[in-house]
Amino acid sequence: MKLALKGGKIITPFRIIKQGSIVIENGQIVELGEVENVTIPGDAQLIDISGKAVCPGFVDLLIHGALGRDFSEGDEKAFEIIGQRFLQHGSTTLMASLYAKPEEEMLSNIRKLADYIQKHPDSNIRGIHLEGPYLNKAFKGAMNEDWLWTPSLDSWLKMWDASQGLVKLMTIAPELPGALEVIRDAAKKGVVISIGHSMATYKEIELAIDNGAAHVTHIFNAMKPLHHREPGVALAALLRDELKIELIADTYHVHPAMMEFLLKIKKPNGIILITDSITPGGMHEGEEFEFADQKVRIKGGKAVLDNGTIAGSTLTLNYAVKNMVETAGARITESVRMASLNGAKVLGIDRKKGILSVGRDADLVVLGDDYAVDMTIMGGKVVYRKEAQGKR
Repeated sequence: MKLALKGGKIITPFRIIKQGSIVIENGQIVELGEVENVTIPGDAQLIDISGKAVCPGFVDLLIHGALGRDFSEGDEKAFEIIGQRFLQHGSTTLMASLYAKPEEEMLSNIRKLADYIQKHPDSNIRGIHLEGPYLNKAFKGAMNEDWLWTPSLDSWLKMWDASQGLVKLMTIAPELPGALEVIRDAAKKGVVISIGHSMATYKEIELAIDNGAAHVTHIFNAMKPLHHREPGVALAALLRDELKIELIADTYHVHPAMMEFLLKIKKPNGIILITDSITPGGMHEGEEFEFADQKVRIKGGKAVLDNGTIAGSTLTLNYAVKNMVETAGARITESVRMASLNGAKVLGIDRKKGILSVGRDADLVVLGDDYAVDMTIMGGKVVYRKEAQGKR
């Protein structure tokens, strides 16, 4: 099948083609450039995107759930609902994230998710992010502290085997006893090791980096704030170039001024926009749900526990892009890069995804007014069109 998009602004994301065309065939971009330089085949389905912008499909490394459903349910219908929710907001690649549970439940959830990913290669769910279970109770955030584990190689290998090799990221507190052994083994298996929910010292973080850590989960959240005499995760995340950082750019988790600060310090190539969306994502003010066996509701646009703790977000990446541009001063090319290419690089799939150019996978997002997603194309197929499905 051939598909052609004509007349829109193409955000590659390194530059902008003000009026361009893209030709897609067999799931791949086969021609791209300014309108006058692109020949559109006569047998291609032509879509006029004049007045709109097109960018690479978004890559979200941390999603727990949405629309009242959760990846930790272990239910295929829930997986489908969550995946479709994020296709409607432009995420063509996402990591299904699991929080800690008692061992047998955790292993069961991992198996069910891995089986689903293996059986549905055309889904946007491409791997698993374990946000735990090796987290520090002192910075548990919205996690259930009774379900956190002590790190051990034996328990890690059980999870790895259950995942069929589909664990792509793991958030871990490196200061916990036994954590370094787990970090080393996971890193050797190609898992991206992310420091998070941690009170590690600066020296402990440097040791973790030497043993394979390369990433920081939702910067400034579930960690000590910056301190001039007691540097910890926050300072290491800003100072060490080995560490890429995740940012929840909803303006709640991190103030816009701090988002602007991060741009100056880490630069756009060091930041990955994520949603950390949980069960209430896409639902209504005041509705109540469960997350990690705890009550969570939307209050003032935020997902919060009864004690007021922010519990994940209701964000989507198209609006994270908008927030970075409109409140933190990012260029649109920078913001799109942080939502697409940077996450693809973390996963090692940037030779095919995250950039619009010939030979890359045809994963694209067409953005209309106010950054709303008008269309999502994945693998060269239109998987969402606003006109057909309406807003949600």
